[in-house]
Amino acid sequence: MQRLSILFLGLLLGMSCLAAAFSPEDEITVSLREKQIQELSPEGLNLVFYVDIKNASSKTYFLSSYAYRFVVDQQEYLRLDTHLDKKLRVDAGRDTLIALPVKITYELLFQAISGISGADKAACYMRGELAFADAKRERGRVSFGFSGEFPIFRKPEFEFLLFDVKTLTIGGADLALVLKIKNNNGFELLPDRIEYRVAIGGRPVGGDRIRGDKSIGSHGEKTFSLPILLNFFEVGKEIHAFLQQDSVPCRFSGEIGIKTVWGRIVIPFDEHQHIPVKKGS
Repeated sequence: MQRLSILFLGLLLGMSCLAAAFSPEDEITVSLREKQIQELSPEGLNLVFYVDIKNASSKTYFLSSYAYRFVVDQQEYLRLDTHLDKKLRVDAGRDTLIALPVKITYELLFQAISGISGADKAACYMRGELAFADAKRERGRVSFGFSGEFPIFRKPEFEFLLFDVKTLTIGGADLALVLKIKNNNGFELLPDRIEYRVAIGGRPVGGDRIRGDKSIGSHGEKTFSLPILLNFFEVGKEIHAFLQQDSVPCRFSGEIGIKTVWGRIVIPFDEHQHIPVKKGS
């Protein structure tokens, strides 16, 4: 009887070891396929880790939950623990692609991570675990860790140089608003469209939509000349008096379309400044 008990115990231990040998840690591997920057804007971005789950076993698993820490510049920005109401099927002998997105809001990032607000980009990493179950119960967890980086995006700045008045008569004027667009980012910007409206002394004087075809390099600037043709009988005769002054109060509003390596961004602007007037060029 004692020998039988010992044999039975040995059989149980053997079955236990066999079950452990078929845990997700041994049968499932997790690897990074790619990282993407999505929805880049002056407010923030989404950093998406696309992850391959390779099930090398002969049985189906289900992803039941995941947890991770997201660290920026060696400081924790986000900790997430998510249980899936509908488990994700991970078929035997196949690869399953999942996305692990991180929403980054610059305002919150600068509050949480010291010393990063002036940087061009930030180094980061994601570290966590994926939990797997079979048809009956939870089976175990598989660890993962991926590194990456993302840009700190800043709006382009406008510097208004002058109103270049080419001709000025009683009835109208031919002038141009000369301005610089400054790129305060650590990467190239390509303005592809500028839609603008101009008001002088509170009176609308015109606007247009032009194609911007000048690349602005990292921390660089480019000068643009925006033509304005005025009829004083339409815009108001007081504009004639404004343009004879050394500077005029101006409102410049609209939106600028910018291409980046991560996609196109449309940024509204609304600037109020006194702008010097140059006459007779």
